[in-house]
Amino acid sequence: MNDMRTMRVIAGLLAAALVSVVAACGGNGAPGGAAAVVPEDVAVYVSVDTSFRGNQWRAVQGLVSSFPDGEGALEELLDEAAAGAGLSGGEDLRNALGPEVGIAVLELSEGSEEDLPMVFLTQPDDEDAFEQLLENSERAVREEVRGWQVVATDDATLDRYLEALDGPSLEDSQAFEETMDDLEEDALVQLYVDVGALPGELSALLPAGRAPSLGAVLRAEDDGVRVEGRMVSAEGAEESGPAFEPYEAELPEKVPGDVLAYISFKDLGSAISDNAGALGARLGMAEAMLGLSLEEDIAPLLAGEGALYVRAGTRQPAITFVSEVDDEKAALRTLDKLAGLGSSAGIPLSYAVVDGLLVVSTSETEIGAVRGDGDRLATDDAFEEALERAGAPDETTGFGYVDLQRALPLFLGIAGARAGEAPEAGEYLEPLESLVFWGSESGGAQRFSLFVGIE
Repeated sequence: MNDMRTMRVIAGLLAAALVSVVAACGGNGAPGGAAAVVPEDVAVYVSVDTSFRGNQWRAVQGLVSSFPDGEGALEELLDEAAAGAGLSGGEDLRNALGPEVGIAVLELSEGSEEDLPMVFLTQPDDEDAFEQLLENSERAVREEVRGWQVVATDDATLDRYLEALDGPSLEDSQAFEETMDDLEEDALVQLYVDVGALPGELSALLPAGRAPSLGAVLRAEDDGVRVEGRMVSAEGAEESGPAFEPYEAELPEKVPGDVLAYISFKDLGSAISDNAGALGARLGMAEAMLGLSLEEDIAPLLAGEGALYVRAGTRQPAITFVSEVDDEKAALRTLDKLAGLGSSAGIPLSYAVVDGLLVVSTSETEIGAVRGDGDRLATDDAFEEALERAGAPDETTGFGYVDLQRALPLFLGIAGARAGEAPEAGEYLEPLESLVFWGSESGGAQRFSLFVGIE
């Protein structure tokens, strides 16, 4: 596949991903309607708007048109996918899929990644086109359930799904309702995950009882793509509470502007202390290796507001960590030990305390930039415009920003240089302006948002 074709596929990624999944596995409803025929105890549920019409898909077409060779690329992609599925064109593909495709993963278990028990649900507008779509799959089995065509990869999975339907549906689940509450219904993709059903190694990474269900939606807007989600605990949204307390960031007024990327956080030290017991023996091994106590030495460095940011350097980008500290001498003693470990690993670090602000960087120049009187991030035009465009609130539980206009070409240039090749994809990424993400509180639950600005 040549570069132009590759970028067209990237621009139409959402449609391509959907079509490839359905084709490989082989009455109209609004997006999310398939939840009525999905068991309540499903591990993962995804609903995709496959009408390829309406406000959301008009927005997708507008965004795709912003990219080089993007005009008409979505229609071409659908036609190509239809041809690969044995259909005559994109319109046949639309009719075969119907206005919505639901995907339900019945269980997530360790070692099951290659053959997950899942079913696909749809209400095709054209039964003949749907039959043609399924003819290309040797494994697909199906059955009609309450007006929905249900497709599974094997008889055992289909039987398991039908047996589970004897109980309540996901649509009637209080956990599903609370998790998806106040998320936009008019979306390209809706996602629901029972976090408690994740394999042991994954669920162990989450605070106990904090987020046993997660909901998210993917939306296209006139000037970008937005992902929004909620995490709700087993006690419900009212009892969830935020994982971190909301705060209004002040460090952008103290760090230099012109950043490529910036991540803001506050009171990570509490998270370390709260989860120290759960880490058990692994914590002891880490402390022995570092020669430091995470609770007594590391946590105080992260007790206030902190940030990690990247700026362009002379030869390579400089990565800098800043954090408010109360005990400057103790902070420097801890950094003396960490810097020694970094040097032994071939990672030289420069660090200092500047007016109660601990600064650690891969470039000594950044220490001077924090001390200096140059422009600050808070008044950086690109930074301000990106946050305003994304609709980020003043108070968050943490946020991040990436200047895609400058960061992507730099990354591609470094990657191309290391591979001995000249980057050729840069022009296709020019419409990508910025990426902004943040956490907030919503109805007692933790909410997260991500926005990619496209010009």
